[in-house]
Amino acid sequence: MKRLVLDLETTVQKLEGKTDNSPFNPHNQLVSAHFGFIGWDTVEDIQNLVFAHNEQEFADDPTPLIEALSEADMLIAHNAKFDVLWLREMGMPIPKIVYCTMIGEYILAKGQRQQLSLKATAERRNTTRKQSQLVDELFKSGIGFEAMPLDTVIEYAMADVMACGEIYLSQLNDYAKPENLSLTPIRDLSNEMLLCLIQIETNGIFVDRAALAEVEAQFAAEKVTLEKRLNEIVESVMGDTPINLNSGADMTQVVYSRKVKDRKIHQQVFNIGVSASGKPLPVPRMKVGEFQKAVRTTTDVVFRTMAICCDVCDGRGQVRKFKVDGSPYKNLTKCSSCSGAGAYYQSTGKVAGLKLSPKDASYASINGFKADKETLRTLIIEAEAKGADVAVEFLTKISRLNAVSTYLDSFVKGIQTWTRPSNLLHTNFNQTVTATGRLSSSNPNFQNQPKRGFPIRKCVVSRFEGGVITEADFASLEWICAGELSRDPQIIEDVANKKDVHKQTASIINQIETSEVTKDQRQGAKQFTFAPLYGGMGAGQAPHVQAYFKEFFSIYKGLAGYHKRLTDGVIKKGIVETPSGRQYYWPNVKRFGNGRVSNQTQIVNYPVQGFGNDLVQLACVRAQNRFTETQLKSLIILTVHDSIVVDTHPKEVAQVHEILNWAMIGVLEEADNRWGHSFALPLEIEISSGDTWLM
Repeated sequence: MKRLVLDLETTVQKLEGKTDNSPFNPHNQLVSAHFGFIGWDTVEDIQNLVFAHNEQEFADDPTPLIEALSEADMLIAHNAKFDVLWLREMGMPIPKIVYCTMIGEYILAKGQRQQLSLKATAERRNTTRKQSQLVDELFKSGIGFEAMPLDTVIEYAMADVMACGEIYLSQLNDYAKPENLSLTPIRDLSNEMLLCLIQIETNGIFVDRAALAEVEAQFAAEKVTLEKRLNEIVESVMGDTPINLNSGADMTQVVYSRKVKDRKIHQQVFNIGVSASGKPLPVPRMKVGEFQKAVRTTTDVVFRTMAICCDVCDGRGQVRKFKVDGSPYKNLTKCSSCSGAGAYYQSTGKVAGLKLSPKDASYASINGFKADKETLRTLIIEAEAKGADVAVEFLTKISRLNAVSTYLDSFVKGIQTWTRPSNLLHTNFNQTVTATGRLSSSNPNFQNQPKRGFPIRKCVVSRFEGGVITEADFASLEWICAGELSRDPQIIEDVANKKDVHKQTASIINQIETSEVTKDQRQGAKQFTFAPLYGGMGAGQAPHVQAYFKEFFSIYKGLAGYHKRLTDGVIKKGIVETPSGRQYYWPNVKRFGNGRVSNQTQIVNYPVQGFGNDLVQLACVRAQNRFTETQLKSLIILTVHDSIVVDTHPKEVAQVHEILNWAMIGVLEEADNRWGHSFALPLEIEISSGDTWLM
């Protein structure tokens, strides 16, 4: 087998402060290409071609690169997706097999977080080092590859090629070790998925800019309305003290009716922050009494206030100061008496805020106590149980405000920034970021898009006249994976009978009959259905929620037994393995007095997420291969959550539905062929098409 190692250098642009070295940016250029074939133990006869550099008037003839790519059976690169994307855009031939050494290293890491850059990987494996110091300094000064001394660029890139080739050979030795043999299939699938993602990114998402502007206006108006009502509630519970809704310290006052006395002492008590080595400090395990004492020690009760006009500045917040000679300074200065607020805030003696209580030390944040998404959900349930209507309204609206702000800042702005003049958006998929193996995406992030019904989805439309957007979604994939891994008889029966487990959960949580569950209640219950799958036990939740967790594990005893087998196995061997061969490594796991183990949530969570992810990727590869074979005009444009999204030509709707069904249901047989895993549970998919992705 002829194995070609490649490294490309390109120009770099900046978009909203972020690096953009994408081939889809019309202002970017390929500066140089560096490549050589692997010999017995190294890369031989590295060639250097220069295409766009300030020191060279004319571009080199690309023929040697084209011939090498045509001759190669395998292309090897570090972060290979980047290089192959550029090769595709340049019209270069791509070998059938692509091996990414970054993916190879990521799979071998077995869920452990480590630096995956070429430099870090080369140092870890003691191979040829990157010649990066000078290049890094030049980059920091704003000089790109096209303007660096050409000799420096070539020396730098040749070292990258040598390092990449040696890393590849070193990885092959590691994959041949008995403890790593099962990793090869998932490594190969990841490299196949890399080629699929290259095609998806190249296809791009067609954006309706007018629809995006409408969504932006809708969210902006909602944000104003939410802020107005929240400020009204704040005034009613806090008095006249100004409160910043974006401040963690201020939110601690509003939600928990407490104010941190000294931030440093608070941090020390609750071990918040990171150690000298940069690792997160553990949250201390405190008994209820210890935690309550710690709260009293580190915080004060907050009282409602009444604003009294400052007589020094007459409520203006600024005063005129005079020089020694009696002449006034040109500008007004901040009033020191009222700190520029224009008023003193006098306590009324009434306790302020919503008077909710943090349950344990996990609620602690660096500025006081948490008011994040998950915490707010828990607090809403607590407030509902108490009949605290004002608290429920405030928490619900602040949660929505946080979401709307994210939608505007991340989604709307992100789409506006990264949509090219062609109206195509080429989001960047990342395969080596999450610990579980799930994809992430950037520029912009499309992987955290809420599911169907999310307004921003209506901005995604077909590029074909009369075309539609088709989405095929695995139904209840996480639930099915949990049943498949645990072989819980009750889950198997529920899946066979198509039981609506989310409706069952909603009936227990809301203490109503199943027939009375509304659509919103069912949607809200999903988090509780999935929580036990991922090791949740309901600690710190309202009594009826804790009762749900207890009832869940009494119904699904097989799942509880599976969780115990996982934790017992990690205690003994330190390893969890999925049927697809993906492994997760947890060294030094300990069992606590209550029976749980350290990292329990991840130990229980990772196999379900990882196995589900592998099935989705397998389906994507199958679908893309069939699209290529049949030469469809329709294009896969996204994979998000457990779904595949296709920009569908109007004459190919039925064919696209057929291929997606074949590709996704067919992973059962393919999983058996690839991994030797025979499924006990069937898979179901839901396919729909509409004028937009909103459907």
